[in-house]
Amino acid sequence: MGINISSKKDKILIIDDDYSVRDFLERFFKQKGYQHIQSVTGGQEGLEIIKKEDIKLVLLDVKLPGMNGIEILRKIKEIKKDTGVIMITGFPDEPMAKEAMKEGAYDYIIKPFDLAYLELSVLTKML
Repeated sequence: MGINISSKKDKILIIDDDYSVRDFLERFFKQKGYQHIQSVTGGQEGLEIIKKEDIKLVLLDVKLPGMNGIEILRKIKEIKKDTGVIMITGFPDEPMAKEAMKEGAYDYIIKPFDLAYLELSVLTKML
């Protein structure tokens, strides 16, 4: 069984206020063959994109200025409940992780990233 190439044509949105994280994730997934990757710094901007485009997966930072990741996750699920959301954070917080999963996050990944796990989580959700 091979990788479903069509999944690599689906759109990924990265919402993180740290430029270096956005840039790293964009480059990483482009190297892995994903063709449609966008990134934004804030939740409101990300929500506008989700309203207009067919985003398959969102990599969403937990700690953002303005709305936090859980609030954004809830709004994403209101707009398009089938959009996959993987929460990413540099601050491990078990209660926050449990809440994110309860609200519909597909995964909760701690920075610095285990790249093999991150790739597997994204690939699994994209299939």
